[in-house]
Amino acid sequence: MKYLDIAMLDLKKASLQYSIWLHLGLLEVKQRYRRSVLGPWWISISMLIFIVAMGKIFSQLLNQSLADYIPFFTTGFLLWSFISSSINESTDLFRSNSGYIKQMQLPYSLYVLKFLSRNLIILAHNLIVYCLVMWFFKINPGWNILWVIPGMLLLTINLYWICLLVALISTRYRDMTQIINSCIQILFFITPITWMPKLLGQDSSIVKFNPFVYFIELIRQPLLGINSTVHVWLINVSIALIGILFSLNLFGRVKSRISFWVD
Repeated sequence: MKYLDIAMLDLKKASLQYSIWLHLGLLEVKQRYRRSVLGPWWISISMLIFIVAMGKIFSQLLNQSLADYIPFFTTGFLLWSFISSSINESTDLFRSNSGYIKQMQLPYSLYVLKFLSRNLIILAHNLIVYCLVMWFFKINPGWNILWVIPGMLLLTINLYWICLLVALISTRYRDMTQIINSCIQILFFITPITWMPKLLGQDSSIVKFNPFVYFIELIRQPLLGINSTVHVWLINVSIALIGILFSLNLFGRVKSRISFWVD
């Protein structure tokens, strides 16, 4: 429990300093697009073009109607972009903040929260694509969309421990960056984003034992106006509890070494 207490104290300190990591997260978004006319809207525009083009092609390949397929693909791809970019970029999380780590005594969890807040801001920008697609196909998710709020909170908690774990491993072992990036690419193809789960059947092991399916369905269901299923929530909560305990325990063990690893 000693290591878990160390990690929980770090997380508590970071949570209380929310004004710092929220400001830094917003600042990173501004800096990335400060010389751009449209800023982060370029991502939304390119994503919309990609979704329309790929949606048209895959709906014909999979023999699905555009009205069913494109909203499904849009919500899945938006969430996958958020999840995959968070995990891929977290491989360099501590090294990219080495200047802060060496010069300031800030909680390490603050860097993870700053990182996630930045990606949440970009996701919020990209939601304009979802709104346009739902408007075009005249789909009204109704009150079910309110489940997106607690769903995003739970998804962010899961991403917190995943990104923290990936950041620790990748900082210690630099070769893990390429391995993790390759694994994320493979997961894209075996996660129902470009294809619907019903094509394989709900009992398919690819669907049943893939945690990313539950991460995406947690938000995709209410976005499409589908009643959230209890087992999706239970699995996400279970993954969060197990993941948080494991990653925080590991973080508590190696916290004192991180400043040496970022060199």
